[in-house]
Amino acid sequence: MHSIRSYLSTLRSFGRNARLYILFSFLSGFSFAVYFLFFNLYVISLGKSTSFLGILVALPMGMNLLFALPAGLLGDRIGYKRGLLIGVTLTIASIVGIGLSTSSLSLLVFSVISGLGNSLIWVMGAPFMAENSLEKDRTHLFSVQFSMNTFSGFFGFLIGGSLPGLFSRILGAPTGGAIPYRATLLVSAGLMGAAFIPILLLRESKRKGSSEHVDLKAAFAEPGLTAKLFIPEIVIGLGAGLLVPYFNVFFKHTYAVSDGLLGALFSGQSMAIGIATLTGPLLAARWGKIRAVVVTQFASIPFLLLLGYSNLLTLAAVGFLARAALMNMGGPLYSAFAMERIGKRRRAAVNGILTMSWSGSFAIANWVSGRLQETIGFSPLFLITCIAYVIGAGLTYVFFARGEPPLESNNGDGRMN
Repeated sequence: MHSIRSYLSTLRSFGRNARLYILFSFLSGFSFAVYFLFFNLYVISLGKSTSFLGILVALPMGMNLLFALPAGLLGDRIGYKRGLLIGVTLTIASIVGIGLSTSSLSLLVFSVISGLGNSLIWVMGAPFMAENSLEKDRTHLFSVQFSMNTFSGFFGFLIGGSLPGLFSRILGAPTGGAIPYRATLLVSAGLMGAAFIPILLLRESKRKGSSEHVDLKAAFAEPGLTAKLFIPEIVIGLGAGLLVPYFNVFFKHTYAVSDGLLGALFSGQSMAIGIATLTGPLLAARWGKIRAVVVTQFASIPFLLLLGYSNLLTLAAVGFLARAALMNMGGPLYSAFAMERIGKRRRAAVNGILTMSWSGSFAIANWVSGRLQETIGFSPLFLITCIAYVIGAGLTYVFFARGEPPLESNNGDGRMN
C-alpha cells in the first residue's frame, strides 16, 4: 500500500510542462493509432505490392537512422519545444500527403518527410521529460507518458476501426477500397493537428551554455556506455521490424478479420500496454529497472510463439495482447535508465544515437520482411524474431543487470534510490 500511495503522490507532483507533454502524447497517440491501423491496407488498396510496402514502412525508420543524431544535436541547440513543433508540423504534412497520394513516387517522398518528423518527436521526447522531472519522479513520468500514448491508442484503434466502413457508406465507395482508407488517414492528420496545441503551450527551459557547446564529439564522450546502451536496441529492432509493422496484414491474411475486428484487436493491445507500463515503476522499485526490463522481455516470448503458431484466432489474440504488454512494459524503464546514466547536456544527442540504432535495424528488417512475406510467408519470421528478442534481452542483462542492486530502497519520501 505504501508503494501505491507513493506512486500516486508522485503523479500529483508533475509540473506544467510534464502535464502538457502527457496531453500531447495522448492526442498524438490517438492520431498514430488511426494512421498505423490502415496505412498498410491503404497502400495495398492502391494496388502496390508487399515488397513496395516494405520499402515504404522502412523509409521513415531509415530516415530516423540518418537524422536521429542530427535531430538530437539540433534539439540541444534550438531547444526541445522548437524541435517538437517542427516535428509535429512535418508529421501532419506527411500524413496529408500520403492520404492524397496515389503514385509510388509521391508515397516515397511523403514517407521520407514522415521519417523526418517522427525523428524529431522521438528524439526530443526522452530528454524533454528528463529535463522537466526530478530524479524521484522520472521513472513514473516516463511510464505515465508511455501509457497515456498507448491508452489513447485504445480509442484510436477502436474508433478508427469503424471509420473506413463509415466513410464507405457516406461516400458510396466500395469497402476495402482506397477512398475510405484515404478519408481515414486525413482524420488522423486532423487529430495530429490537435496535438500541436499543447506543444505550443510548453515553456522552453533555459539551459545555460547548451546552445554553444553541444557537438558530435560530446555525444560520444563515453563510447563504452553508449555502445552498451544501443547494441541491445539494434538486436531487438531487427526482431521487431520483421513483424510489428505487419501485424495488421498478418491478421487480415491469416484470419480474414474485418476492419472493425482489426481495430478492436489493436485497441485491446493498446489497453494492455497502457496498463502494463503503469505497473513498470512498481516492478522497478522491487527488482531494479534493468531486471524488470529483462524479465518482462523474456516473458513475452512464449506469447509471440502462441500468436504465430496457434492457428486459432482466439489463441492468437491472447498471444497478441500478452506479447505486446510484456515486451513494451520495460521500454519506459530502459529510457529512464539511459537518461539517468547520461549527462544532462548530452541527453538529446545520445537519445538520437539510441533512436538511430533501433530505427536502423528496424528499417532494415521492415524492408527484408516485405520481401520475405512474398516468398516464405509469416511463419519463419516469428521464430527469427523470438531469437532476436532472446539475444537482445540477454545482452541487456549482461551489460547492466549484474551491477544493479537487486532492490531499490524507498526512504519514505517517495524517492526511489
